[in-house]
Amino acid sequence: MPMATDKKLYIAIGVLVALGVAVVLKQQKDTREEATYTLEGQRAKLPEIKISEEDTKKIDKLEITQPPGDAGPGEKVVLVKKGDEDWEITEPIQFAANASNVKSAVDGLKSLKVKERIAPGKDAYGRYDLTDDKALHVIAYKGKDKVLELYVGESGSRGQMARLAGQDGVYALGGFSRYAFARELKNWRDRTLFKFDEKKVKSVEIKNENGHFVFDKAPSEEKGGADAGASKKQNWTGKYSKLLTGAAAKIKNFKSDKVNDLLRAYKSLNALDFGDDKQPSEVGLDEPVATITITLDDGAKRILEVGANAEGSNRWARRPDGEQIYSISSYVGDWATAEVSKFQDEKKKDKDDAAGGDDPPAAPPGAPNLDE
Repeated sequence: MPMATDKKLYIAIGVLVALGVAVVLKQQKDTREEATYTLEGQRAKLPEIKISEEDTKKIDKLEITQPPGDAGPGEKVVLVKKGDEDWEITEPIQFAANASNVKSAVDGLKSLKVKERIAPGKDAYGRYDLTDDKALHVIAYKGKDKVLELYVGESGSRGQMARLAGQDGVYALGGFSRYAFARELKNWRDRTLFKFDEKKVKSVEIKNENGHFVFDKAPSEEKGGADAGASKKQNWTGKYSKLLTGAAAKIKNFKSDKVNDLLRAYKSLNALDFGDDKQPSEVGLDEPVATITITLDDGAKRILEVGANAEGSNRWARRPDGEQIYSISSYVGDWATAEVSKFQDEKKKDKDDAAGGDDPPAAPPGAPNLDE
């Protein structure tokens, strides 16, 4: 009898255990399903940003308000499209915009997407630098309609933290490049001084404190070797006078390739910075220390006036057809302020100097000598 009772007890315990396991498994399944539903629900509630490539082509205005310290003191920059490809800055100054930088910013918007919600409501804005005084504020327009408006804060491993206009909450964005928008004003400006095809240059003239240089295109010579006839070398004649007026003589030991080096430095000339707060008299441009004139085959000219030193050994410069003052690199400036030795074959010159070779033509008696 006791054995029968024990057997029933064991059976009862087994049934209870089985029921317990079944309950636990059911709870785990319900938990997994609930988690799945919750995740799907969160995804379903995420705001969508849909900007197609076609949309980016129709964006014709950007307003970018930068917080202090992000890229300068903090200011609003307004960029407006002019024509098919060109852009213009209309605030805080009026100036041609760097079309490449604007295109980079606009084109990147088609990759933008909301990855996840980081925090609901407004309480976390301060934590992620998303308050009005700390966020980068970007608005893109198509005509009068807003294609996109967002506030951008700090970035991290989960993405770029942002908030969308008209919606509370902190979201993580994917595909957004803060660098493309958080630029100093000078980096939104077009830095192009001029461009030309170096193969279409007819002559180069330089006037500086060292004298007067004239370089004229000479008949081309085919390069030797296996590629003979396939490409041609740009050749030049070089003349120089210590006087800014008067006849010039051939440069002794002249090296034609030096002129090609000069043209490579000037063919797509961009400024380093802008001298908006400078006056010509402050930077040596009321009486330029050098002027370089590049004349093309069709008669068009590219002229640059070069002034005093800017930052370090860089130079202030301007085009005579405008009032804007720029700074250019020392490498570019050195060609305009060169001495005659910069255009000579150094090896041949050293041999002639050792043998007591002739100096460049001297000034006539009574004429001012610019070397003194």
